[in-house]
Amino acid sequence: MRRLAVILPLVIGAIALAGVAADARAGQGIRLFDLTTAHGVVDEKPFRPAQVFAPDDDPVYVWYRADGCTVGTTIRSIWFYLETDPPQRFSEAAVTVDRPDNWGQFNFRLAPGRQWRVGRYRIELRIGDALMAETDFRVAVVQTAGIPAASTSESQVSTCRESRPTRSSGR
Repeated sequence: MRRLAVILPLVIGAIALAGVAADARAGQGIRLFDLTTAHGVVDEKPFRPAQVFAPDDDPVYVWYRADGCTVGTTIRSIWFYLETDPPQRFSEAAVTVDRPDNWGQFNFRLAPGRQWRVGRYRIELRIGDALMAETDFRVAVVQTAGIPAASTSESQVSTCRESRPTRSSGR
């Protein structure tokens, strides 16, 4: 019984250290940066970048640059609504890099007939449990002063299903 009392804490400590080392390796040499929230992604760039969106703007994209990603790297996006305590996690998606590139994107599409709640939001990008990058955006009722909104044809904006990346890759 005494051996178990000595061995058990050592085993638990070794498992914890292995987890910490795995998280450190997950982000080693990889950078995700230049996060940009936008109304779409066109020609591999953010289309109509914005930090403030209207409640009916749909979908919202987050575009990012990547450096050091290899084929097989899994990147996760986690979306939070910040006006609750604690912040409400409302979506998560993951993509596995399948070709070398230096950018990627995630997006979130509302269910039909729904609108974004007014308030602040945060998007985190993670590899394993390691936070690699984050950005915030707001949803606010926007006064247009009678200026009509520009229309965008569907062929100009890449779209995909709720919180599913249409393309995400890294080097």
